[in-house]
Order: sequence, then structure tokens, then C-alpha cells
Amino acid sequence: PAVASPLTSCAAASPPHFQETSNRNVPSGDSKKKTLVLLGTGWGSTTILKNIDTLRYNVVVVSPRNYFLFTPLLPSCTVGTTESRSIMEPIRHIVGRRGKAMRFYEAECKDIDVAKKELKIEYNSNLVEGTNINATANIKYDYLVVGVGGTYNTFGTPGVEKYACFLKEMGDASKIRRRLKDTIEKASFDNISAEERSRLLNIVVVGGGPTGVEFAGELHDLITEDLSRWVPELSKQIKITLIEALPNVLPSFGKKLVIYTEAMFKKCGISLRTSTKVHEVKEKTLVVSDADGTQSEIPYGTIVWAAGISAREFAHTLRSKMPGVQTSTRGLIIDDYLRVKGTDAIWALGDCTVSKNAPLAQVASQQGKWLSKTLNKLAKDGESSSVAGGTAFAQLDQKVKPFVYSSNGSLAYIGGEKAIAELPFFNKQIMAGGPLASLFWKSYCLWELSSVRSSLSVATDWAKRALFGRTMSVD
Repeated sequence: PAVASPLTSCAAASPPHFQETSNRNVPSGDSKKKTLVLLGTGWGSTTILKNIDTLRYNVVVVSPRNYFLFTPLLPSCTVGTTESRSIMEPIRHIVGRRGKAMRFYEAECKDIDVAKKELKIEYNSNLVEGTNINATANIKYDYLVVGVGGTYNTFGTPGVEKYACFLKEMGDASKIRRRLKDTIEKASFDNISAEERSRLLNIVVVGGGPTGVEFAGELHDLITEDLSRWVPELSKQIKITLIEALPNVLPSFGKKLVIYTEAMFKKCGISLRTSTKVHEVKEKTLVVSDADGTQSEIPYGTIVWAAGISAREFAHTLRSKMPGVQTSTRGLIIDDYLRVKGTDAIWALGDCTVSKNAPLAQVASQQGKWLSKTLNKLAKDGESSSVAGGTAFAQLDQKVKPFVYSSNGSLAYIGGEKAIAELPFFNKQIMAGGPLASLFWKSYCLWELSSVRSSLSVATDWAKRALFGRTMSVD
């Protein structure tokens, strides 16, 4: 017999646009322990979760994303090399495996009262079309760690948000995958002009950093390894154009690796347009200018914007509470102890901050390790170790050494089973490019993934791709 699902029953009983509002205070847990609130589930916050002593803190995690995303493999998800769930590790799994106690809220932090040490969080969900569930809550904290990460930066370029795809979250990768499929299918119709087909099959990538370069490499692999078999005639017409405002791609890598990458792209037929600025993105073309100022329009079927990063909304909300101190529009200004300037109990790390360190995953991860160790030390020592009535937060420089970033090297996949690697070795930098570097890159990814489950899933995805090819199936 047919059984009505709970969602169906709920929808039938509720009127359209039903809104449930709950405004309450979240229980703080053991009153003998300080409450530590982590905002975000990125590299920094997740590293803290793995290392924090929950016997000494009431740990509360707030994030609209209930999983950790392994971003180095995000470009590969756009073309089906890796499946999305393989690089998404639920936060509750990460904590549960370590037997740690914490509270997690899948919500977004909307506001903060710095004086009262209180956060306002909000949860929104459309369970059924026309049914909106909204819940708010207030959370008290003793210590707050802001690790909300960054978002895309359009640099005020008209039309980017309306017409371009981004590559920052898993939803972005799915959107790109769907857009690629749609443009290729549309280009296969016989009743469109050669000019329109050429436009549809021109894929433009804006941004010559690691994300843009890796996406272009993955896209080239899709064309040569799979589309050449599925749609052989169309695959020969697909063009990849990579645009970079600086004189060369991968500015953070050594010159030899940059030259190697550009040579490989040229060999693979990927068009590089360096020293090129994007002025406007239109529905079917984008307006660019070369180094000499000459403007032109480039037709495109898909455009992926992988240029720049900016702080998320909450970072600006917190900045507004301290206008005289937090003067940078790029994010939260922090000191060498990751303390947010102008506050007495707030740390920040990762892409939402302004510091001398680059916005890299390994920077945020190292910051998370340093901060978890520092927080554990503060809890162990207790406030009684404060000097002259000052707080442990304010006197942190008397208790621990400042955070110092130590580079573990840089890796990037460039397509064709080739990668580039720049690794520190004693006081030198070892540079390598080619298949061996690709093998090292894959080994690094499998090692750094947050669980054995994720590592096995990614390895299985790669094996399936090698045996059966990719799949571009999307909902």
C-alpha cells in the first residue's frame, strides 16, 4: 500500500508560504567550560575541530555548509573526473570519528554584538516549493573564531554576476558542468549557423591563477579523452581561451614552471591571452583590452570567472562594528596572533582576513593548527595566569609565539596527466613539471583528504574514469 511521505503530509497541512520563526538562546553547555564558537567549515575551522580539546571547551560550529570541501579537486568535479560527494566530508563525521562533543548549526551568522559577545544566526530552508522555514537563534560565546572564508571578486566588472559561472563552491562546479553539457548539446543541432556554433563552443576562463589553470587543464582532458569519442566533429571545434590581466599565468610559481605551463597550453591548443583586462561581460560576448589599450570582443558559450577573492558578508558586518580600527575593505585585519584588531575575544583565519600571508588552503590549515594549540594552552593554563588583571587574549604575546607560516610548496594540475610542483628542500626550491609531478599531485590529494572514505572514493573515481571514461550526467 502507498504510504504518504512526511514531507507530503507536511506540505498538505501547511498553507502556502508558511513561515516558522524561532528566536531563542542556544544552550551554552557546561557552565564550567568556556564556549568556543567557530564560524565556517573551511580549512581553518575544520583543522581546529580536529585538534581542539572538547573536554576544556563547549564547542559550537555555525555554517551554512554542513561539510568540509576539499577545494584542490573542485575543478575536476566540473568535468566528471571526480564526483562531488567524494570531496565533501560531513562535519559531524569528522568530529564523530574523534569522539568529540560539539553542537553544529547549519545556519548563517547574520549579526554580532561584540560588547555582549552574542551572535545572531539564521536558518532558511525551502523544504517544499512554496514552503519556507525560517529560524533564528542567539548564541553567547567566550571566544569566537571567524573562518567564513572568501567569495568571488568581480572587481566591479559589469555583467559578471549575471552571465559568468564561478568556481568557489560545489554548487558552482555543478552549474559549470550543466552549462558545458547544455552548450555542447545545443551546438550539435544542424539548424544553427557556423558562427553561432563557434560561439557556443568557445569556453573562456578568466583568471590565470591555480584555479583557472587547473580548470583549463581538466577541460582539455574532457575534450581529448571523452568528447572526441562522444562528439568527434564537435570536439575538434571546441576552443579554450584563458585570460589573465598580469603578464603571465601562475604568478605565485617560479618562472621556469610558468614557461613550462604556457608551453604545454600552447601545445594543447589552449589560447592564452595575458596582459588582458576584462571590461564587461555581455550575454554572448565579453569586452577586453590588450596591453596597448586596444579593445575587442570575444564571443563565448561558457565563461568561468576564476579571478580574485573577496571577504564574505559577515566579515564586513564585523568590520562595521569597529570602523576606526578595521579600515580595510578586503577583510578583517588581524595581527601575528590571528587576533581581530579592535576586539578582545575574536580570532580570524583564512580567506576572510587581511594579513601578510596569501589566501591559500595550507595557510588556513596551519593557522587552524596553531590556533587550536593556543586555545588548548589557554584552557589548560586558565585565566589565573593573566598578568595585572589583563585577559589571556590580550596577553597572548606573553604566552605563545606568534603564528609563522611555513610553505610546504605549491602544486597545480595542468592537464594531459601533467602537473607542476614547487617544493622546498632545505634552503632551496625544487621545481618539477610533467607526469611524475602529476603522480605526486595525486598522491598529495589522496593523503590530504579528510578521511579514508574520501580517499577511497576519489581513487575509485579516478579508476572509473581511466577504465570507462567520464560522465557528464547532471540533474
